[in-house]
Amino acid sequence: MKTKRIFVPKEEIVELFPHPEAYGETIAELKNGMWTDVYSDSNGQYYTLTNDESLQKYLKSIQK
Repeated sequence: MKTKRIFVPKEEIVELFPHPEAYGETIAELKNGMWTDVYSDSNGQYYTLTNDESLQKYLKSIQK
């Protein structure tokens, strides 16, 4: 599956952790137990760049 940029609602994030790599911004633990890299845009909203099909489907299913 292709890598996609997907919005991650702040209310879905359980906790944020420092990213272990210099290029990353933050690691987020989601309510469903998944973890993903997240980045913030100029509006303070979080998004992830992922090719994980399960994560893509989950994030798309919770979009408002």
